[in-house]
Amino acid sequence: MANKSNFKFGRRSDGSTVVSTNNKPTHGININDKLQPFTQQILDGSKTIETRDSPSLKPYVGKRVGIVRTGVGPATLVGHATIGNPVFYKNKKSFDQDYNKHLVAKTLKKFYIGPKGKWGFPVLDVVPVKPTVLTSQGRVARKLNNAK
Repeated sequence: MANKSNFKFGRRSDGSTVVSTNNKPTHGININDKLQPFTQQILDGSKTIETRDSPSLKPYVGKRVGIVRTGVGPATLVGHATIGNPVFYKNKKSFDQDYNKHLVAKTLKKFYIGPKGKWGFPVLDVVPVKPTVLTSQGRVARKLNNAK
């Protein structure tokens, strides 16, 4: 039986409670907010799937990661989440059917599905954290070496 100290309790902006393990993430995944506030949408629970052109987040499936806001100012750790098993969108129809989960509009050409399909990774057990500017670098993910 798990000890209560193994869990972290958080509250979403809608008032619901989030319970997660205290596993401190060592890496954070980059979320580009340049064209849309994706990190805020993840933190408030409206965006529940993070999309990628490749299966680049597969190494993080089932693991606790940091949510790192990029594209607007310095890279900043803004939350923690667990990455779920991915879904592969093979066409626009399947991608559009999940719009309410990934929130990527057709007008966002940079992030919309291309001819090679799109990967969607569920973002689970999201807990906001005090924003911390990071000094590490990485295209897909980065180490959280200076985050508390």
